[in-house]
Amino acid sequence: MTQVIKHLLSISATRIGIALAFFIPLVFTVAWMTGYHNATQRIGELQIAIVNQDGTAGEIIQDKMIRWVPFHSDTLSSVEEANKRMEQGDYSMVVVIPSKFAHDLQAGQAKLIYYINTGTSEVAHAAVERAAGKITEGISKSVDGNANRQPIQAEIIKTHQQGNFAVTMVPILLGFTPYIAMMTMNIHLRISSLMLKSTYGKWDLFWSRQFLLLLISILASLFLSAVIYLFVEPAAPFWKMWMFECFVFLSGICVTQMGLTLFGHSAPFFNLLPIPLMIMTGGTIVPSSMLTPIYQHLGSCLPSGIPGFMQLIYIGHGIWSFVLNLLLLSAVTWGITVLRIYMEKSTASPNEVKATHAR
Repeated sequence: MTQVIKHLLSISATRIGIALAFFIPLVFTVAWMTGYHNATQRIGELQIAIVNQDGTAGEIIQDKMIRWVPFHSDTLSSVEEANKRMEQGDYSMVVVIPSKFAHDLQAGQAKLIYYINTGTSEVAHAAVERAAGKITEGISKSVDGNANRQPIQAEIIKTHQQGNFAVTMVPILLGFTPYIAMMTMNIHLRISSLMLKSTYGKWDLFWSRQFLLLLISILASLFLSAVIYLFVEPAAPFWKMWMFECFVFLSGICVTQMGLTLFGHSAPFFNLLPIPLMIMTGGTIVPSSMLTPIYQHLGSCLPSGIPGFMQLIYIGHGIWSFVLNLLLLSAVTWGITVLRIYMEKSTASPNEVKATHAR
């Protein structure tokens, strides 16, 4: 057995496998421990919008609210605009001071309206919902002076609520698993290409792989999107879900293919790096604004569809910025792959040798 172990350890694939056994948990641990470090203490990084519909009379309450809220706040003039920007991810909550607020306050029947988008991180919408109660209580005490009375009530309106918990898993399933699938497929296609290297030219193999990868990305995304519709009914139509899934598959193909082309057998060390980062920056656990600053804008550089699918699942639109990011990432990484293959020395196939002798 000792001889077999020595023989196994002499093979580079064995040594890489052992190294990966330590590398994979290390990457997840370091990324998540540094990215989520003190995340709850950065709850103040969340953004809310305040809309005053009571004119001059409501400005006093608005000023008090700006001092009371534990978040960054903007003042907007329209509830429609504020809610639209909340759906786009600019705000976690919209607070409305209704018209006749001052008049209702004198009668002890005033209310503040809070719009909360539940189609975001559980941490984010739970935090702003708790804050809504504290804001209302604090303003009530400041205007009445009696801790036992509540002249102001809170009306909380939750948008995009989902009764099925499984729906919250869909953005991760559709936005993350394609990367794993394409990474695995690219590994096996590389092995097959190496086996055929002496028979076919490098460009024949390359373009054949591209055709297969493109075909599989279209069919696999169609299959996965159809399976999801068996369990949940997203806000977006099927064609939009399928289209975006194609872009997610495409970016996964291009990034993992580049890693294999540049690093060969050591590519898993490179291709595994985005995995914990995609989950962390996706926004399903905590919003990116609450991450450690170095990670807050990293999501746009990763082949992840998680934020885009959160928009499609809950809202049904607003994904074009994510599409552009995925297309740009695909174009850059695919271009690097082509350049690297162009720089490789070409091994003439037997067919090419025969053709040369025939001439």
